[in-house]
Amino acid sequence: MEHPGRKRFNGEGEAKSLGRRLVTFLKKPVRLPFIKSRPKTRDFMIFSRQFSAMIGAGIAVLSSLEILGKQVEHSVLRERIRDVALLVRKGHSLADSFRAHADVFPSILINMVETGEAGGIFNTAMERVAAHFERQYDLEQKIKSATLYPKFIIGVVFLVIIFMIVFVLPRFESVFENMGVVMPALTRMLIASGGVLLSYWYLIILLGIVFFLSLKVALKTETGSFFYDRLRLDAPLLGSLYRKIIMARFCRTLGTLLGSGVSLILSLELLKKTSENRIVAGAIERASFNISRGESVADALSPGGIFPAMVVEMASVGEETGKLDSMFSKSADFFEADVSYTVERLGSLLEPALILFMTGIIALIALSVLLPMFEVYDLI
Repeated sequence: MEHPGRKRFNGEGEAKSLGRRLVTFLKKPVRLPFIKSRPKTRDFMIFSRQFSAMIGAGIAVLSSLEILGKQVEHSVLRERIRDVALLVRKGHSLADSFRAHADVFPSILINMVETGEAGGIFNTAMERVAAHFERQYDLEQKIKSATLYPKFIIGVVFLVIIFMIVFVLPRFESVFENMGVVMPALTRMLIASGGVLLSYWYLIILLGIVFFLSLKVALKTETGSFFYDRLRLDAPLLGSLYRKIIMARFCRTLGTLLGSGVSLILSLELLKKTSENRIVAGAIERASFNISRGESVADALSPGGIFPAMVVEMASVGEETGKLDSMFSKSADFFEADVSYTVERLGSLLEPALILFMTGIIALIALSVLLPMFEVYDLI
């Protein structure tokens, strides 16, 4: 007879419930309480979408901010939303309240809020911001998903090499020495490498940290950052992908800003400030200057070879038809689709190449063990 206080165990139902809770837990971003990281694209995507939905439902701006200031997951963003709500309560405009925390909120969000307030299309502006962050987040996730497997394979190869040369090969060394076998150069080199790693691991880590910090300092200099940005643009294979990603972001942001009523010159100024590449930022600055002098957008974007012919042609069509924002948005759609295709194609090409590379490394280590064993057979 079943105990009245004991719940009947439903194996299948409990397993499904546990699986759903586990999936929900794994999907949540991991944030350590003592590390305050900057909000990511995903955080702004969720915030702008929820803010837009509340405003569209008729909830007042201040009430929406106060609600989001309690519900947003990211601690830093949650605190800044509360600060924005406090400034709005004191009588500041919403745009000025966001601008007071420009170190956290992106410039596109601030300017779209300002344009929405001035033009009476605040809800529409927030919907466009939300759509902008959603497309940007989708593109980032596709790139991360495509690079996850190569990173995993490289990590596994690295760990296998360390394990073999530090723990496995030294065991064979004593066996071969006791048998009087002269080890080949490959085996001696790998064993010596393992000995260096085991004896001076702390020094290797220290040198790695010093090299990383030195490289970081060098990249912050004018010459270093310019060289690095040029290298990213001109790198074989990956340089083309990087250019497409930059053009996708450029066209998407410019189309979103222009569609919300932000002037072309101001939009280009914002893009110049938020560009992650100094060479591209310089090209945007020159284009903005030439446009302010009366040149057409297409003519201003043509020199330098930074902007592809397609962007220039779409800008020309947009100027003639008066739909510049629409043309840049369509260009963004094209580049985002092209990036997705290129990333998938690179992933399909890298997978067999990395497997062959891993196989070759393991075969090399195995050969370093087998060569002395062949000499043992010859002695026998």
